Amino acid sequence: MSLNNGQPQHPRINVTRWIAIVVTLLAIALMFRLGFWQLDRMHQKEARLASIAQKQTNGPISLFDLPASLSDSRDLPVTFNAQRFGNTIFYLDNQIVEGRVGYHVLAPVRTESGNVLLNFGWVPAGAYRDVLPHVELPVGQIKYSGILSVPGDNPVVRETALAFTGREVVLQKIDIDVLNAHTDLQLQPYIIQLEAPVDDKFVRNWQPVVMPPKKHLAYAVQWFGLALAASIIALIVFFPRGNRNDKNQSF
Repeated sequence: MSLNNGQPQHPRINVTRWIAIVVTLLAIALMFRLGFWQLDRMHQKEARLASIAQKQTNGPISLFDLPASLSDSRDLPVTFNAQRFGNTIFYLDNQIVEGRVGYHVLAPVRTESGNVLLNFGWVPAGAYRDVLPHVELPVGQIKYSGILSVPGDNPVVRETALAFTGREVVLQKIDIDVLNAHTDLQLQPYIIQLEAPVDDKFVRNWQPVVMPPKKHLAYAVQWFGLALAASIIALIVFFPRGNRNDKNQSF
């Protein structure tokens, strides 16, 4: 029977202590994993920024010359002739510019390479949620230029509009497959973020990389710092030097 200061040590205390140790180790391991994940995100952002810089240097290309891979086409500057068709305007909700809530305004256009969803830019929301801002979009054959964007899956947003009978449709996210399934638009699997011709009605501050690599590095340092601090505290709490000395003296 083990003794602690002359008193029997209850077995339940040992079980509770080991459970606390295991939970602490798991938490420390999670912190290290989050730190390495942030480093991986940093490297991904650095690679994408380098790719964007290279694509910008090469200049705009025609939609006919897009790479076969959709991922290789992302962030490419493109130029094309297009004309709006139909009268549907899509409003992408919850878009924030300089602290103001608004919408991205999108509409389908017909090009020689197929039908494409064109993002004309951001407009501020009105005072009432049930009243959409009025916008006038150009008609006729126009030469456009912009940046090719591939809509990503947002795990936070689980649903979007499924009724597309009206002229103005509010979307919570852009899902080309959903749009094609519920309309006859037959859109290409990408969006063009418009840069020209310039239109003062819209704000166009496209940010392909919202969080810069340095921010991910800062988060990684924070996670590693927390993991190191938790490790030191765990050693002090669970394996205090005084207890080890008492054990050594008891033999």
